Amino acid sequence: MVLSIIGGIFVLLGGATLAFVGSIISTLNFTGTGTTGTGVGSGFLLIGIIGVIIGLIMIVGGIMINSNPQSHTMWGVIILILSIVSWVTSIGGFFIGFILGLIGGILAITFKPTSMAPPYMGAMTGGIPPQGPTQAAPNMVRCNSCGAMSPMGTTKCPSCGAAL
Repeated sequence: MVLSIIGGIFVLLGGATLAFVGSIISTLNFTGTGTTGTGVGSGFLLIGIIGVIIGLIMIVGGIMINSNPQSHTMWGVIILILSIVSWVTSIGGFFIGFILGLIGGILAITFKPTSMAPPYMGAMTGGIPPQGPTQAAPNMVRCNSCGAMSPMGTTKCPSCGAAL
């Protein structure tokens, strides 16, 4: 889903921003402890890096939903959870990534792939279902269940499997 990919990009950018701010704070030593590499700056840096990783996983999830629709529920749940977690790790991807990730995850979970038309029906009738009684070719038999044409002598419909 495109929304998940765009949301993942915003979460990634939010995490990168948080990591950048954390590295600046850590370098300038704003904690007042006199030691570098510890304190608030390192915390922001670590949380920002986690935000970048979450954004990357959301992007991969969106790509996987597009390339493998059978896994839509799993990736939808992952994207939904990571969108919620992005509030802590990347400021919600500037809020836009959070919203887009939520919508993309919910759409992926509720997605219902459409089934394709039977192969012989599209080939024999040009994709148009039969409308009322039509005359079949002399060496062909029409299936009573789906209307697909099959060669004479066939015992089962190659389209739906019904007995002819």
